[in-house]
Amino acid sequence: MPSAVCRALIAALCVLLALFFAFVGWNKAFASLSVLAQHHAWTVFLPEWLGRLVGWSEMILAAFLLSVLVPRRSRMTAIAAMALVANQLAAAAVHLTYGETGALPQNAVLIALLGLIAYQTRETVR
Repeated sequence: MPSAVCRALIAALCVLLALFFAFVGWNKAFASLSVLAQHHAWTVFLPEWLGRLVGWSEMILAAFLLSVLVPRRSRMTAIAAMALVANQLAAAAVHLTYGETGALPQNAVLIALLGLIAYQTRETVR
């Protein structure tokens, strides 16, 4: 695949994932715990302050994923993607611990996509 096409696909993927993590982060930061529990947010199993902090971190990392659109900022995108992989690994561990195995496929897909972004943006850093 030509590198320009690859870069465009990675950029599009970053934008979509940034929108997703901004949305779920916003909810974790501001929604009531009952609403979060209704939507199986893994942060309901954490102390409330920590769950809110996770939401804020997801929103910040979503913004950093958008750095893929800024020339010479691919390193920031790769770091954000790796941090979100860690977030998803923690989410998967919590879901597994509390028997919410239905959430694990979503975690796996997000980990794979974020890993791809981290790898591809790491490769473009010169």
